[in-house]
Amino acid sequence: MSRDDNALPSYPPLERRAVFSSAMADAVPILIGYVDREQRYRFVNRAYEQWFGIDRSLIEGRTLLEVLGHEAYGRLRGHVTRALAGESVTFEGEVSYQAGARYIEAQYVPDIARNGEIPGYYVLVTDISERRQQAAELERMLVGERRRAALLDLGQKLRDETNPVAIAQLAARMLTQQLGVARAGYAEMDEDGDVADIVADDGSTHSGVASLKGLRFRLDDFGPDMSADMRAGRLVSVGDVALDPRTNSPEALDAYEAIGIRAFVTVSLIKAGALSAYLFLAHDGPHAFSANETAFVADVAELIWTASERARSDLALKRAQETERLLIREVDHRAKNVLAVVQSLAQLTPFEDKAQYVQALSGRIGSLARAHSLLSTARWSGVDLHDLLRLELDPYGIDGEGQIVIDGPPALIDAQAAQSLALVIHELATNASKYGALSRPLGRLNVSWIWGVGDVLRLIWREDAGAPVVAPARRGFGSTLIESAVKQVGGRVELTWRPQGLKVRLDILKGAQARATESTPAYRPGLSVEESPALRDQRVLVVEDEAVVAMELTRVLTAAGAKVVGPVGTIEEALHLLDDQPIDRALLDVNLGGRLITPVALALSRRRIPFVYLTGYQEPDVDDGPVLRKPVAPSALLGALARGALVPAQ
Repeated sequence: MSRDDNALPSYPPLERRAVFSSAMADAVPILIGYVDREQRYRFVNRAYEQWFGIDRSLIEGRTLLEVLGHEAYGRLRGHVTRALAGESVTFEGEVSYQAGARYIEAQYVPDIARNGEIPGYYVLVTDISERRQQAAELERMLVGERRRAALLDLGQKLRDETNPVAIAQLAARMLTQQLGVARAGYAEMDEDGDVADIVADDGSTHSGVASLKGLRFRLDDFGPDMSADMRAGRLVSVGDVALDPRTNSPEALDAYEAIGIRAFVTVSLIKAGALSAYLFLAHDGPHAFSANETAFVADVAELIWTASERARSDLALKRAQETERLLIREVDHRAKNVLAVVQSLAQLTPFEDKAQYVQALSGRIGSLARAHSLLSTARWSGVDLHDLLRLELDPYGIDGEGQIVIDGPPALIDAQAAQSLALVIHELATNASKYGALSRPLGRLNVSWIWGVGDVLRLIWREDAGAPVVAPARRGFGSTLIESAVKQVGGRVELTWRPQGLKVRLDILKGAQARATESTPAYRPGLSVEESPALRDQRVLVVEDEAVVAMELTRVLTAAGAKVVGPVGTIEEALHLLDDQPIDRALLDVNLGGRLITPVALALSRRRIPFVYLTGYQEPDVDDGPVLRKPVAPSALLGALARGALVPAQ
């Protein structure tokens, strides 16, 4: 082959230049095209094929409307008209093409001939979606850092402030500056919980927007459903009062119009189970509040609450210190009592062999622990009898649907009697699982109770084993323990061995009282029953700031077939994952570096995503979800996650 055979074809200079220009246009990733006055593509580079998924020969000669589609053409038509009029135009924004939406930057350059005519224009289009996302992510991080710095600065200012009203006013001003809202303020409820006193209000400089400070409002005037959410401790976020069913009644709309509010967020502060105060921010026009904004408001509310309480509580602090000393003494007393009971059980439990002894002793200690957990949850005010029975009998009723029936009026067992009664129920359940109704698939157990004369609570334990039962030949330790425990609570017990099974009549003479029907039981299914329900393919968000604990939680969840999202150790990271990824369930450490997990819990509640709290505190100061205390058995953890009730939307 000669040198000339390898050479490029010989083109005239102008044609060679055109070939080179076309090759250069095809080499770049941006769209390069030429459009004539009839708005038809006369030339497009190869990038058009990748954008639209068709050969460019099917684009050249067709109109903009045919190629782009009605929506995209309508978005760009004005710029096309200006370019054909001789104006260079740059456009940046999101455009919905037939093949999908893209965020673009487009430059329109008119083709102006020497005689001044404009036969068409050149267009260069760059997809800047990724760059836009990166910029948005950077901005989100910067905003987060600015807000974190603002929180720290506010915290320092509030530490030096002793006036509760000034504390609220400082926080309101910071909110309007950071979030750009028209108004932010703080209100405290009256003793009846019906009327809100606005103690701080930082309004905008808009003319005609008067300060609300010093005014009083009935919450129900702004929508009974909205005020009910606030009283329940739910974060309320309304993007437009005219569209939200909680706020769009004619009477409520008049109330909002009177104070110039069209969109708002409120964060309730609950004390002793009632709405005590709330922080609010508002816009005078429709506005969609993001999860990060509402989380920031929740953090500020916690700061106000803490600082205000501290400012008011010199005397309260002294009382709290005295109460703490009394509580320590009481806890010490109770701990020693429990240790004494455990020591007695260890000495009195018969020893036949190691396996039998460990199983029997562990079961009895576990019964004490479960009763202790119920009492602790109820602040040692007593336990619901139904809760106590469910907690002891749940392990035996999982596989036998309808095998166990528990029925009776609401009854509260006081702290003195609860642990002894728990031991009695445990011994009866253990016996039933070995020899009686719970040892056979056809067996049935019915536990019922009624109130008798003189407020005596009579409990009947009736077994139907589904086969003849023979009474034991000798009296066992379990029977002795039952009689001793019943005697300790001032009760009477009668055990009757029938052919079909054991019947027990237990009269509790003291330590029991009727409980209001509407009272909420303390028992929460899934917290104590050690089982491993299937969590396969569930996406579980793990929020835990202790690295080793987070690793162990990840291991347990992964072994159960769950897909762990995270783990993360900050509120901001958790909220970011919530916005970016689908989440089925969540496991939340209550305290992250001194900050309550409340913003994440609120965000999960709004999305109707079940979650479980995990904490090392005995009193974690949360009441809107199931609570597990560290260290937690893997089976209890998995059970709580799989069976935890869905929290109400907030």
